[in-house]
Amino acid sequence: MKLTTVQKCVAAFAVSLLTSSCFLFAQQTNPYTPDWASLSRHTPVPEWVRDAKFGIYCHWGVYSVPAYGNEQYYRYMHCDSTSSQTLMNGHIRHAELYGPLTEFGYHDFIPMFKAEKFDAAEWATLFRESGARFAGTVAEHHDGFSMWDSKYTPFNAKNMGPKRDVIGELGKAIKARGMKFFTSLHHENNYTYIKVKPEWAANNPKYAKMYGCLMPHGEWLQMWLDKCNEVVTKYSPDIVYFDAWMDEIPEQYKLDFLATYFNHAAKTGQEVIFTYKYKEFPRSIGMLDHEMSNPNQIDSIPWLCDYTIGTGYHYSWGYVKGMEYRSHKDIIHKLIEVVSCNGQFLLNLSPMADGSFPQEQKDIVANVGVWMWSYGESIYGTRPYVAAGEITAGGKRVHYTTKDKTIYAIFLDWPERLTPTLLTKLTPENMKGEVKKATLLSVKKDYDCSFVQTKDGLVLTLPKNARLSSDVAQVVKLELE
Repeated sequence: MKLTTVQKCVAAFAVSLLTSSCFLFAQQTNPYTPDWASLSRHTPVPEWVRDAKFGIYCHWGVYSVPAYGNEQYYRYMHCDSTSSQTLMNGHIRHAELYGPLTEFGYHDFIPMFKAEKFDAAEWATLFRESGARFAGTVAEHHDGFSMWDSKYTPFNAKNMGPKRDVIGELGKAIKARGMKFFTSLHHENNYTYIKVKPEWAANNPKYAKMYGCLMPHGEWLQMWLDKCNEVVTKYSPDIVYFDAWMDEIPEQYKLDFLATYFNHAAKTGQEVIFTYKYKEFPRSIGMLDHEMSNPNQIDSIPWLCDYTIGTGYHYSWGYVKGMEYRSHKDIIHKLIEVVSCNGQFLLNLSPMADGSFPQEQKDIVANVGVWMWSYGESIYGTRPYVAAGEITAGGKRVHYTTKDKTIYAIFLDWPERLTPTLLTKLTPENMKGEVKKATLLSVKKDYDCSFVQTKDGLVLTLPKNARLSSDVAQVVKLELE
């Protein structure tokens, strides 16, 4: 059939309209392309995480079975006594307890990692009662063992060891309790993490997908990307945390992952975040994380820091026998400091191999929760004040946060009764308003405090009958006109 000129024009217009519609649909369903310009349109730090402030995650995996040294047992068992990388004679101890590496490798711990006491609901309840607003666990550490049901590696928790989809179960339990879901990925370092001895590697080719150095690098990189994409598309985490060593991953792989993550979130309606360390990504793309450290002054760009509950000379992120712990007071003081400097605080817990938490850890985070549920209004939903804090003339440490027309002065040291305390950062110029009421918050009864505003700051006095409201930190709420 021969088309007329009009029919040809109509057909051409229809094709053009269809093409435009397909393009617009593709933009709507996949608004991000794998390039920095496109990804920069994504909000790097959504407001919800700035409101949440406090999160909890866990280092739990095969390394929890030997429970010695730290969570990097995988590495140190391969370092002989002449190596500068050895830790607490890990190589010698491993050989004497379990046998030489040619007879007992790291993978031989997997059947011992049974997680018989793991209860995702119990974990999620513990996190929620501790005051956390986002929570999760390590999805994969440097050791190459995935804690989810993965189709890209047989070395995963659903297929081996626990034979449970840990990430899937936790994700459901955490979201069901109103928290945002967190996962962390540390396997960017898997390929170069250990130097496997040639004679051992030759006898263990079937473990190549666990010991990344046994794979061709190109195949390993594709597996890295596939795993990352699988976690975000299968479990829809709100936060993906990357450990260091992202410089081991070529730029295009990182771009492809972020485009997949952001596009998936666009479909699910989530405001997602990814975190990174050092200068491995632009700050316009994600949230910078400080491991075991934090800025001591306000950074205008919101950031994250993560501290582990373990302490001591050889502190560990994963559970080790005989580990020592930070006190709940130390944790809360650090959280207050971090929040006052525009940060978010992430606490790491260390479950045992069977999936249970040591009682000491449960007691510590329970006490964190007591303070957070009692005085959390000075933390949740707040923003930095003009100054992070100060030390008064009397040597009292105080930090500041603000919300709406309220300033919170959070004392780490009891300001004492009837003793005037000059807060030099609370000048009329800084506060941009006058104080109409000052209240010492307490669980049973709040106390009105007397105050005098001067050009040098606010002179605050606690009343005679004011009881020590908390042996951890006291909060004075200042309401402005």
